[in-house]
Amino acid sequence: MRIILAFILLLLAGVCAAQPTQPADYGLKAFSIQDKKLGTINFYVSSAGIDSTKPLLLALDGSGHFPLTTLVRLKKEMRVLNSFDNDILQLADKFHIVLISKPGVAFCDTVDIDADDMHFEDVAERLKPSEEYTRRAGLYWRSEAASRVIDFLCKKLPVDRKQVIVYGYSEGGQVVPRLAVINKKVTHCASIVGAGLNQLYDWLTAQRVSAAKGEITYQEAQRRIDSLMALFADIYRHPTATDKEWEGHSYLRWGSYCTDIPLESLTKLTIPIFMAVGSNDKNSPIYGLDYVPLEFLRLGKQNLTYKVYPTDHFFHEIVHANGKEEVISHKQAMIDDLLKWLGKGK
Repeated sequence: MRIILAFILLLLAGVCAAQPTQPADYGLKAFSIQDKKLGTINFYVSSAGIDSTKPLLLALDGSGHFPLTTLVRLKKEMRVLNSFDNDILQLADKFHIVLISKPGVAFCDTVDIDADDMHFEDVAERLKPSEEYTRRAGLYWRSEAASRVIDFLCKKLPVDRKQVIVYGYSEGGQVVPRLAVINKKVTHCASIVGAGLNQLYDWLTAQRVSAAKGEITYQEAQRRIDSLMALFADIYRHPTATDKEWEGHSYLRWGSYCTDIPLESLTKLTIPIFMAVGSNDKNSPIYGLDYVPLEFLRLGKQNLTYKVYPTDHFFHEIVHANGKEEVISHKQAMIDDLLKWLGKGK
């Protein structure tokens, strides 16, 4: 359930034989903004048709201090890992695609591993967070930096203002509801395997589910929950601390994401909302997400499209048949549903 693990698994989809390590290798043009409050914001826009009028689609990646691209040098070969959603980048013919680096994080970093093969834990261990990342990383920097990028690009590029779309995957899916609230240029909000309720609640429900499945006793579940509650109390007492951390993230990170709750932002929005959820997702459990459409029903709001797929955090479905295990990807189905929602699909 660790958030850092979610990122590492997403990296797996980016392994490739070539070594594209520069923005231009991905058909991207680099931009930078200097902001008095936020510092340096580095972002990248798809080059194809950059002078043509197209909708804007800003895609925010998942959690962690990782660069958009990581070059891993092994004994006999090099591999490239990407944190961004490659499927979205392939839509550059339809949209101005925008990616944003985390604060204090370069577009690409290099990791040396003296082995024939790599373990993703080794990659994560060698990529140490920068001082600026630790000082700034959290919901508020990510949402406000993205808002500045939208404002900049709506002036700089020929953007079709009818569709200014914010698309967030995993942690990015927790950012886009607040981003859509603070920037009125946003016309569509897509949260992909993000969150609905307080993210800390997922850690509590995980213990209850383990007890119900007989994996631990109900007494052990309560003991763990009591321990978590004490930890969460400490986080809320020190919500901006950068010298205290839990599960690989600073209290600042937890304090921001677990104070400004996605559901509260989502219910403020009147623009179209698309939520894609995996029913077997261990990283973004569906238990808290299912509350979102229920709340929209209670409020009489009809601007939510809520899609559930029989998958994990990466839209993979595991099917067992004839003694064999098969992995079925539903990622393209999700992208197709997203495009239909945007009026761009078949």
